[in-house]
Order: sequence, then C-alpha cells, then structure tokens
Amino acid sequence: MEKIDRAKFGPPDDAPIMPWYGGAYSHGFVALHPFFTVDGLDPNTCEHGTLVLERSDAPPELGLLKWMDEQSDKRRAGKEITPEGVDGLSKRFGQQISWRTVCQQNNFANHCELDRALRTSIGGLRRDLADNAASDRLASYCSRHRMFPPNEGGFQPLMQFSLASVFRQAGFQSVLVGDEFGDDERLVDIGLMERDELWDGMAELPQYGIKRLIAPDRSLFAWVHWDSFYTMIFGTDEGWHGLQINRLFEGFWCSDETNTSWLTQTCIPLVE
Repeated sequence: MEKIDRAKFGPPDDAPIMPWYGGAYSHGFVALHPFFTVDGLDPNTCEHGTLVLERSDAPPELGLLKWMDEQSDKRRAGKEITPEGVDGLSKRFGQQISWRTVCQQNNFANHCELDRALRTSIGGLRRDLADNAASDRLASYCSRHRMFPPNEGGFQPLMQFSLASVFRQAGFQSVLVGDEFGDDERLVDIGLMERDELWDGMAELPQYGIKRLIAPDRSLFAWVHWDSFYTMIFGTDEGWHGLQINRLFEGFWCSDETNTSWLTQTCIPLVE
C-alpha cells in the first residue's frame, strides 16, 4: 500500500500504529468512547449494545440464522427504546461519564483494565485475554446507575459534534467522509456533520456507515476500529496546530509502540 493510501486508512491489527504510517502523521490520539446517561432513560428498558452469541449454544434442530433471529427477538421483547432511539437521544441529551470515573468507582487499576472488561463483554478477546468477572462487575455497575456503556466500531453519537469541531477548528469547511473499505467516499460540508441528526441516518453520507473522516489536505484523519471502544485521531504538525484535542476527548497520546490492541501493552496515562 502506497503512503498516500496510508494517510486515509487504519493500520492492520497489532501493528505499531505510528510507524506504520511512515511519517504521514506526526501524532496520534486515542479518544475513548464515553459512557453516558440520559435523564429519564433506563438502559434496562432499552435495546442497546452488541448482542453476543456463541455458535456452540445454537440448538442442532434449528438453523443458525433462525436461532440468531430468535435470540434477537427475545432480546427485543419488552424493550421500549430501539438502538437507533438510544443513539438519537444520547446525541441530543446524553451526559458523558468518563472512563476515569468508572475506573475509580469500580476498582479498575486503569483504562486498559476497563477496556479489557468492555471487549470481554462483546466477545472481542481471546479466552486467555478475557476477564469475565470484570465484565460482569462492570455490567452490574452500569445497570445500578442507569448508565449506558459505550459502543464499539463506530463514531459515537456523543462524540460526533466534537469530531466535526476538530476539523472546523483546523480551518476546514468540508471533510472527506468514507466507509470502512474506501468503497464510498464523499466530500461534504462540515455544517452537515454538525447537525443533531445521527450520521448513520443521513442520506448524504455513505450508506453503510462512516468509519473515516479525512481533511481535504490529509493533515487530519479520524478513524474508528471495528472491534474497539475508541476513535483514533491523527494529525500532522500543521494539522494539530492550535488544537487542544484533550479538551474535547478523554484519551491518551500514542507512543511509537502503541498498537490497536493497546490493552495488552504498558498502560499510557490518560491526558489530564
């Protein structure tokens, strides 16, 4: 892959992120997807988050697809709010809860341990890396406090306005939006991205969801990993000039060793 392509796509899993870009970007910031609450909304009455199914649990008398549909229907039963409804309400009325707060109140040593619990909850880790006890503890905490955990693999509704603001503050009036694989890319006005509507519901944006935001001059790039609870924001020295990214997002700066599975690496402290 040529360097120009690397300036607009995410790195391979477990590859050191910044070296992989070969100098296309000088800095990378891991922006953590926030926990959140919405006044009057109880997560126990909402359909939200990833439905995790084990193929080994499927009864042999049912086809896999029929069993998956049945499990989805069971999960939906009695729920008052759909995932799209939760996302829309969170974008307009959500109150962010930081990872730092969740760690302190649940005796997680750091955000790497919390990330392990989150990724365990979606079946996103090998068995030797998973921590089921921590995942259960986190789920119980969120239920008691009517708190929604973040979603993985997409730009979070609560972060969308701030992500658009990054490009606006850098002086851009438009941004290149793209799906995961680069099959659908469109240059759109920043004002479109600053609306109250969910990005995934906008007809003007890629049909199968946005995974990448790219400055027209390639000086800034935001990308979300498909199986993780964070958004990566990259920039050149010129792109970062004047931006105070840590005031918009909770997170940490990449080292030269940081890879997409940073929960297994030496923990880099969150930016104060």
